[in-house]
Amino acid sequence: MNVKDIKLSPEQWLALLQRYGVPASSLNGKGAPCPICGGTDRFTYDNKRGRGDWVCRKCNGGDRMAGDGYQLICRSAGLSFRELMVELEGGTLAESQRQAKRMPTSPAPSQKRKVDPAWAQKHLDSMWERAVRIGFDSAAARYLHSRVPGLTVAPSPALRMGMLEYRHEKKVLGQWPGILARFTLPDSQLGTLHRTFLDRSKAAKATVVTNDGEILAPKLNDVTLRRLNGGAVRLMDPVDGEIGVAEGMETAYAAHMLFGVPVWFCLNRVLLADFVVPDGLGIRVVHVFADFDAVDPRTRKSPGVDAALKLAKRLRAEGFTAIVHRPKKRETDFADEWAASRTTVSPLIAVRPDVQTQHHGLSI
Repeated sequence: MNVKDIKLSPEQWLALLQRYGVPASSLNGKGAPCPICGGTDRFTYDNKRGRGDWVCRKCNGGDRMAGDGYQLICRSAGLSFRELMVELEGGTLAESQRQAKRMPTSPAPSQKRKVDPAWAQKHLDSMWERAVRIGFDSAAARYLHSRVPGLTVAPSPALRMGMLEYRHEKKVLGQWPGILARFTLPDSQLGTLHRTFLDRSKAAKATVVTNDGEILAPKLNDVTLRRLNGGAVRLMDPVDGEIGVAEGMETAYAAHMLFGVPVWFCLNRVLLADFVVPDGLGIRVVHVFADFDAVDPRTRKSPGVDAALKLAKRLRAEGFTAIVHRPKKRETDFADEWAASRTTVSPLIAVRPDVQTQHHGLSI
């Protein structure tokens, strides 16, 4: 297909752009948030050449950039130009990916082998530098607001948005917009970049499916530069010597909305239990936000609460004040709790220090 041969009316351009997730509010000809890099009024859609034309004051590494509707779709939805053309011809992304197999690629080192530290550092640094800060009306912000309705916290410097390749069994399945989370170790070194792949057209996690029908995880780490034990994604700065820690990003934001304390996230319950308070930040109080998982029949405990209690016990032994919170309802986390009860602003269940140690009266 030759794009010069495609002629679309202004109405058709608007429909096509919205089909690929560009908000209608950004297509009214006035200053608006950029679908690619965010902001508040840096983007203008003018269609001045009849090709879905637009201009953004910041898209070119902080400088002005202009383009047509195809470029806007590719950059905001995470599609390659070839993938977009295949879809417009009536094909599918799977068909496009089969075509891509015939094209040479530079595969990342296998995660089953020991990764060269110099390569890993360069790879992660490059990925982080290519990504952009999360804008207030970006795909990342829309996703976070869908998971944590009413979220009011400012975008975190520990998060960025980029167009991310999804690799599976040494093959690239495609590109998706995604959230990069910078996982920092207690000594402030980078551990890895955690990736949340997002749907190209709606505020949801991506559905990534292999050619044989396997549905893949939309959240996973990139290469691991160093052991992750002890670290966290530092979403917010400590306030008055106080922070919280949770397992996941959405849970951390929801816990912040519910309890008003700055919250970091550790990715999973194993790393939550291993969390180490970094020196030099004046942290004295740690709130531990547990996922209230179903009881494991082998241990007869809720794995998420058990991990939180183990962390709290160790932190108190190290001289910190540690307070464990869990949702009211089993098999939920604080993102569920927040979504179910937007009006709750006070701590829901705070496990007192004396209860935490002895587990008196607490069903885990």
